[in-house]
Amino acid sequence: MTNRKVAVFGLDGVTFDLLQPWLDEGRLPNLAALLAGGASGRLRSTVPPVSASAWASFATGTQPGQHGLVDFTYPAQDGYDIQITNGRTRAVPAIWEIAGAAGKKVGVVSMPMTYPPRPVNGFMLCSFLTPSQESRYTYPDELQEQLTAATGPFPLHMSEKGRGTDPARFVRAVKQMELDRTRAVCHLMDTQPWDLFVYVVETTDNLQHEVWHIMDPSHPRHDPAEAQAVMPVILDYYETVDRLLGEMLDRVPAGALVVVLSDHGFGPFHKFFHINNWLAAQGWLKFKRTPLSLAKRLAFKLGVTPINALKWVTLLRLGGLRKNVKRGRGGGLLRKLFLSFHDVDWARTQAFSVGNFGQVYLNVQGERPAGAVPPAGYEALRDQIAAAALALRDPADGASVVQQVYKREEIFHGIRTQRLPDLVLHTDRARYVSFGHADFGSNKVIEPSIGQTGHHHMVGIVGLRGPGVRPGLPLAEASILDLAPTILHYLGLPVPSYMDGRVLTEAFTADFLAENEVRTVEADPGREPDATAYDNDEEDVIMAKLRDMGYVA
Repeated sequence: MTNRKVAVFGLDGVTFDLLQPWLDEGRLPNLAALLAGGASGRLRSTVPPVSASAWASFATGTQPGQHGLVDFTYPAQDGYDIQITNGRTRAVPAIWEIAGAAGKKVGVVSMPMTYPPRPVNGFMLCSFLTPSQESRYTYPDELQEQLTAATGPFPLHMSEKGRGTDPARFVRAVKQMELDRTRAVCHLMDTQPWDLFVYVVETTDNLQHEVWHIMDPSHPRHDPAEAQAVMPVILDYYETVDRLLGEMLDRVPAGALVVVLSDHGFGPFHKFFHINNWLAAQGWLKFKRTPLSLAKRLAFKLGVTPINALKWVTLLRLGGLRKNVKRGRGGGLLRKLFLSFHDVDWARTQAFSVGNFGQVYLNVQGERPAGAVPPAGYEALRDQIAAAALALRDPADGASVVQQVYKREEIFHGIRTQRLPDLVLHTDRARYVSFGHADFGSNKVIEPSIGQTGHHHMVGIVGLRGPGVRPGLPLAEASILDLAPTILHYLGLPVPSYMDGRVLTEAFTADFLAENEVRTVEADPGREPDATAYDNDEEDVIMAKLRDMGYVA
């Protein structure tokens, strides 16, 4: 076993498409030096490119068919209730668990899909999808109070200040959150022992969802006057993130490997594609014929929808109401007022969508309690839906909405494959984002976006720097699956045989590879996932947070 260390810094959702001009101008000197001083390049994400799936693939070196996470929400395996992905849903061990079991000290901070924290050989601090400040979000338990006493409460949730109404104010709030988080991260790096350290900057993703149209002159919602006023604040945010990255890098020992990556890329989107509305229009999703559901369906057709309500509160710049409208969708009083999955006639429904990246689930007899699809008709129905999706055109200009349709077995394999969607309708990510969830937020199939203007694209960034890494090497497009094997190898540990990724041997010098042969070990990845991380009240809070962030329609 070696004494080498690895420090990983995730910049959620960043892309060279946005950063490269600023890197060239010298605005991001710490990131530029890290990338130039080692091996770097583009990083291919998972299909679909969603943080819940991509970060789990980074952590496990496996694709979603193995670890089982394909989005933040998914339908219950034996029914139609919408469940929330969490740290217990992942079916494959993470690299910090493997390293810890081998005697390495680990520290994991703000890694998505880790709540609730599991015991590790070191420390863990969860943030993403932690219900509240009162939740137990650290391991060991006492770290929570110790850190609060030393640096103040760790910011868990994005501020709503200015969201949707005052972008400059929102960007400044996001910047302050990152300042407060980095203060805590630096304290942990200074006071806690670690051989493997992982920290994910979440705010880059959150910010880009909201303000992409300001940064992108080609976006239909770009306003030059707004851009002139807000771009200096946005640039200050990215320059601050770079400065904070430098402060954290200063705490990494000189002999350690540094890895920087994004879980996916980012770019514009212009329109929503509401998959469940499309499935209903095609006759594959049916509604109940009870008086209440018929009345809600009529109101839906007349435009009584949550998104229309959201448009009004946004137009009137009522930020607080905007948040409440979003949070009410899918639950409570507003679920009683608006059309929802509670109005779906499952006995007559053949297909439905859950998630916002094109996932379609078939309602197969023997698999779900009111299955409407006989097993003998499964393949024919999948082919029909795929053909119709590929033929779908935007009525505004005739553009193709869905560029690729994947059958489950074409992109997923492994121990959890049967839980994953039967089809993934992969849209033209530069223009369309697909939304499918228990809320029928709009009565349109395709419509201009409201609220967010940027979304996930397939290609992010990666950089490695440290002893043994070839300096200045342009990496050919790697996969996010490759980082876990590479990190384990650098730590002197064997790579489990079930991992789908590979060690990025091309990133290392011949001398390093000669002295450090890649080793594999036979291992069984499987463990039974446990979806019970939240009680009912916590689940409502987390679903609200996902709506606020745009991950639930």
